[in-house]
Amino acid sequence: MPRFPADLAFTEPVTLFRMLRNNGGFDARYTLRVIILFLVSVVMLPFNALEWLLFHRRIARAQLSDSPLVILGHDRSGTTHLLNLLSLDPQFAYTRPSQMVLPGCCILFDKPMDAMLGLLDYRRPFDNMEVGPGSPQDDEVPLVKLTPHAEYHKYSFPRNYRFWLDTYVFDFSTASPAYARWRKTYLGTLKKAAVLMGRNRSLLKSPATMANLNVVLALFPNAKFIHIQRNPYKVLPSQVNLHRTMVGRYALQTVSEEQIRDFALYQYEGYMRTYLRDKHLIPPDNLIEIRYEEFVQDRLHWLREIYDKLELGDFSPREASLRNYLGTVADYEAHQFSIEPGLKQLIDTRLAFAFAALGYPLD
Repeated sequence: MPRFPADLAFTEPVTLFRMLRNNGGFDARYTLRVIILFLVSVVMLPFNALEWLLFHRRIARAQLSDSPLVILGHDRSGTTHLLNLLSLDPQFAYTRPSQMVLPGCCILFDKPMDAMLGLLDYRRPFDNMEVGPGSPQDDEVPLVKLTPHAEYHKYSFPRNYRFWLDTYVFDFSTASPAYARWRKTYLGTLKKAAVLMGRNRSLLKSPATMANLNVVLALFPNAKFIHIQRNPYKVLPSQVNLHRTMVGRYALQTVSEEQIRDFALYQYEGYMRTYLRDKHLIPPDNLIEIRYEEFVQDRLHWLREIYDKLELGDFSPREASLRNYLGTVADYEAHQFSIEPGLKQLIDTRLAFAFAALGYPLD
């Protein structure tokens, strides 16, 4: 029995058709996945229409703060852990599980989704991290089901990973042909989060954002940024596992292990080079950079540093809830991946600039 293709599930049928048409279709072995995708997409159309009728004016009127808090960092660098901690602050709105699964009707299904997650022990397949009721999600994930213009489609159509990264990350700007449509969809998802949570200051986390600084600052000129860094020798093997897992579960195309490895390297290299090129666009007072290795040794200290540097408000009222949350995840053990010699050689060759920029030694 094939796994449920959750990544594209509940995508609007027209968007799904365009995705398949524009990406050379799908491999025959994934025919059942595609049939399931179209069936569940059609089922949700009435609910999407109802949510639009009931809430579109309220969503359109929602005003977003021009100073969101943005977490920057590669996949597998501790960004999700930092997102979970910062989401405990009631000043922030963030992308919710209902938006990840049912972005077209997430307001209608937000409470049922939380109730369902409360009964399940659902964990992310690539790192075993729990996705609980109301847990914060990457802000770009809902776009997968709403528009063809989203870099996250790299997991459904992995043979074209360079196209997705080049078009919607490395070369993406306010002058890009798809920018206006992407902007409307993206801001719509943030406004839905603001409506759901009754807050207008967004908490954003998506790894590609570190290579989209020009776009983020065009939308939010006073955005505050946290860049969490981690040793590339730890990040890349974990990224290869992430891509392998995501492709295995959600792809509509088959790729080789060599392609998956290049996928991770190409993405890391592009994210890092673009971040280093554009980092100067962020006003110095709006950026703090921290190391994962130091952060996990004293999380409360570094969170206090973040609040002070970025002027996020008084940290003291947050401390009790943070301590409680840290107690609940004290037994979590991050996955450990060995680095095989071939991958290490590629890392040393292609990412030497990143080690130098981040201050980590090459072994």
